[in-house]
Amino acid sequence: MSGDDRLAPQESPAPSEASRQAMTVAIACSICMGFSFAPVFIGTFPLFLEPVSRQFQWSAAIFPQAMLVSGLTGVLFGPLVGRLIDKLGVRKVLLPGLIAWAATLAAMSFLNGSVALLYVVSAVMGPVAATCGPVALAKVVSSWFDRSRGTALSAVLGGSVAIFTALLLVLARVLIHDIGWRGAYLALASLVVFIALPVSFFFLKEAPQSSPPPKEGMPIPAGRDVTPMAAFASRTFWTVILASTLVCAACGGLASHFLPWGEERGVSSATATVALTLYSLVGPFSALIAGAAADRLPHPGMLAIVFALPLVGFLAALTPWEWGVVLGFTLMGAGFAAVAGLLPMFTSRYFGLANASTIFGVAVGFTTLSLGVGPVVLGVLRDKWGNYTSTSPVMVGALLLAIVLASTLPRYPSR
Repeated sequence: MSGDDRLAPQESPAPSEASRQAMTVAIACSICMGFSFAPVFIGTFPLFLEPVSRQFQWSAAIFPQAMLVSGLTGVLFGPLVGRLIDKLGVRKVLLPGLIAWAATLAAMSFLNGSVALLYVVSAVMGPVAATCGPVALAKVVSSWFDRSRGTALSAVLGGSVAIFTALLLVLARVLIHDIGWRGAYLALASLVVFIALPVSFFFLKEAPQSSPPPKEGMPIPAGRDVTPMAAFASRTFWTVILASTLVCAACGGLASHFLPWGEERGVSSATATVALTLYSLVGPFSALIAGAAADRLPHPGMLAIVFALPLVGFLAALTPWEWGVVLGFTLMGAGFAAVAGLLPMFTSRYFGLANASTIFGVAVGFTTLSLGVGPVVLGVLRDKWGNYTSTSPVMVGALLLAIVLASTLPRYPSR
């Protein structure tokens, strides 16, 4: 390549990982992720389920449909959001997306008992949340980190979600008690506008070599670039998706219903609160450990042990002792955060970065959909069978299948 001045500003991937700018961007991504759909809406959902359902006299399966509908529209519009990010760049999509996401969250406070209104707000929430969530942020993080990409992605997309979920659970509990669930939704929306938006505006940007449009001769950090259609036609893509969504559906379903599930099993409210808190707090550590393991293990199939954590945890939670419930739900939280953090690493390693947002947009759409399906299915089964205990074989089967699928993952493509 000619022109040393053209090469000078571009660092190789390895040095950039240790740079102050890369770390600043990673912290900004973590804060933005902390105020995204997963921690703010899904993470605090267990606290809103009872007061909202009670006020409108909804069954256990109705309000969770908000997550199902938003997940479904996220799947449908995920490829479009990803393509926009790949073509326009992250900032042009993410910054207005944050405002739209805050608006849909605030709109939840205007629910009036109409299921149709719940569907409309949820349907809009899915696509707008995707514009400022893991689809965009994974693109940014992957552009700055190569050799430690698994660790960085797990920390930002898994660890930050767990930390902020734990913090927001405490905050949401106080807000619901003091100003009601409607005021709580408005307060959470204001946090998105007054914290996530300015942080993203000033500090969040892609690495120079990853900004669109892609230039000829730029280094590809990992693997080979695969077209979206080729990725979607591959067995590897669907193995990753199915294994991840099974874990997300099972863990998300139990987390959303955990308070009534624990009450049915005789677990005190204090113990249930401790378990729910630890479910979130353990996430940062498990996500980092899983990411570091992914960077170092010679074969991706060895990460099946990470996918096994939720099953081990669920079996422990079925024991008759309260400490078993706490330990088991903590292990489920560890496994959930680790699997969620590994998903963008899998997609970028297997399919490259040129179409990363498009491919990951579809992947995260399916996982978001599974987070909505899990609570609804568990609620429907509970209403049908009259108790949560009868749903245990379904949970075990789903988590066992996820382990088997993860163990069959092939090696990453050579550079």
